[in-house]
Amino acid sequence: MTTIKLREANTQDLQDLSKLFEELMEVPSNIEAMERTLAKITADPHYFLAAACDGDQVIGTAMGIECYDLVGQCHPFLLVENVVVSPNYRGQGIGKLLMQRLEQFAEERGCSYIIFVSSGYREKAHQFYRSLGYSSDNQGFKKQLRDLG
Repeated sequence: MTTIKLREANTQDLQDLSKLFEELMEVPSNIEAMERTLAKITADPHYFLAAACDGDQVIGTAMGIECYDLVGQCHPFLLVENVVVSPNYRGQGIGKLLMQRLEQFAEERGCSYIIFVSSGYREKAHQFYRSLGYSSDNQGFKKQLRDLG
């Protein structure tokens, strides 16, 4: 495996992130909107956008969002979004590194659990998440409010 470094993503990564998200969602990226949103994300301590890099190129990413909760001791939880590894780098442990980094972020913030939704047809992704100890005992729900394009 190539030496992969993990770090927090920044605005210099926009082109690489755009390419990854287009591979994930099959929808063109709006670079200007991405730049505005990434500036907000990197300024907000409740967000962590992990970037897996081969040299200067971002070849994988995953985002964690710390969310407040009012149940029990009111520990926060982590919502995971936009987990993607470039097809040329899949199967090399990069997704595992990204998820471990998000788990570390969650631990640092005292989160009680991690949740995310994965599309029903992504069976390989589901096998990957199960291999990391995630269960699919609960049913995830999602309602699309607008077209991503």
